[in-house]
Amino acid sequence: MSRGTKALAAAAVLVALSGCAGRKTIAARLVAAATQARMQPVVACWEKEFESTGFESGYVATVDFQIDGDSRIHDAHVTDLSPVSGAAPGDQGAFRACLESALDTIKLPTEPDADGPGFHVTFGAAVRGYRIEFLDASAERRKRAAGRQAHVLIGPRADRCQGLYTYDPPRDASLLYGEISIGVSRAEAARDRDPNTYARETQRTYDLQLELAQRLETDLAAPNLPEANRKRLRTVLEGARKDAKRTGATIGCAPFPAVR
Repeated sequence: MSRGTKALAAAAVLVALSGCAGRKTIAARLVAAATQARMQPVVACWEKEFESTGFESGYVATVDFQIDGDSRIHDAHVTDLSPVSGAAPGDQGAFRACLESALDTIKLPTEPDADGPGFHVTFGAAVRGYRIEFLDASAERRKRAAGRQAHVLIGPRADRCQGLYTYDPPRDASLLYGEISIGVSRAEAARDRDPNTYARETQRTYDLQLELAQRLETDLAAPNLPEANRKRLRTVLEGARKDAKRTGATIGCAPFPAVR
């Protein structure tokens, strides 16, 4: 799967401002600052949708939202969600709701960093017609997309080393152990006969192992946990982290990311 991304033209973003700065300038600054790396909650929605449709979907979403003076996005509303030509449509209602909820969690940095320039509008802004294009790894679809005016082009597996299919909050450890066991078995069965299935199952196993580590960390933080149980849980957590590190190395994710 491709991990690349591309920011396209800003011409169609309409920004209503209470200040006197030019709309086109503000729109261009917003597009430059809202990089894929800064929109991970949106990427997570796409990952789940892309997987649920059998890795064949694609969309162009048109979104309206407010952005505060501290560069926090809120009141996001998807006004249009159109499947890309030739892509299989999924559950648009669930995907639309996920996108709106995800956008409402994003706060852009006001100063430049490694992921792009900063963004700041003192009195806030109302943004209309912001387009986000969601594509698979197809070179042909990406080529066609380059001729359209989306504002963010998001592809699958944008941040696979942080886990793509985790749950928040993490699920029960006993359930995760069972799913990890199944994932390992499926990956091993596909290792030599089906490289694509092997890659997907290994990625899924890695995601589950990260989620398990988060679950164990949460359990370890319980204030009334007896010391004997706490000691045992630390050992289990260390084992879970080692397993995730081993799987991560298999898919090129090293060093092991910090467990959140």
